[in-house]
Formats: sequence, structure tokens, C-alpha cells
Amino acid sequence: MRRWEDLRPELDARGIQLLTVSTDTPETIRKQRGRHGSQATMLSDPDLVVTDRYGLRNPTNITPKGIQGMPIPTTFLVDAEGIVRWKDQATNYQERSHPDRVLGAIQEHL
Repeated sequence: MRRWEDLRPELDARGIQLLTVSTDTPETIRKQRGRHGSQATMLSDPDLVVTDRYGLRNPTNITPKGIQGMPIPTTFLVDAEGIVRWKDQATNYQERSHPDRVLGAIQEHL
């Protein structure tokens, strides 16, 4: 998340808000928020309700100990009308979209 904050001036200038969805509990999110240095809205999805609704559960089910299923790291760009303009998915649960890749997509699609 810290890498995303490097894009904060560009995101703010374009009125773009970051939203994350995590399997972490709200308590864990609160405790770790400062470590990440993120200004994003961070939502908890420990039961994978949102993850399953959008078909983002990792089909290989390779997970860290104690976690029942993992979401596929996915980045969406959604415009002001709620239309998904771009989607990027990782193949490894430890990887995320690189901010430079997302910045290029923002410049192209929004």
C-alpha cells in the first residue's frame, strides 16, 4: 500500500479514491493501517462475501496457514458512473498491480 501513496498527488488531482478489500478483520486493519501508510478506505471481508460476489477467489486455494481461501489480488479502475474501465489480476496472491502500471491505465482509461 505504501507504493500506492506515491501516486497520491496524481490520484487526488483526478479525484480518484483508493478502496481496498482484505480478508483481515477490522481490528487487524486498524492495527496495521499505520504500518502501510495508506490513506485508502480499507474494508474487511473475512468471510469472502465480496470476494465471491465478484468471482475473485483464488481457484488454486494456495493460502497462508489459517486463512480459508484467498482473493486473487485484483485492481479495478471504476469511473464516476460505476463502470469498470480496467482490470488487472495477479497470478500470485503475494503480488499486486504495480503503481506505474495502474498510473498508465488511469491516463488511458479515465
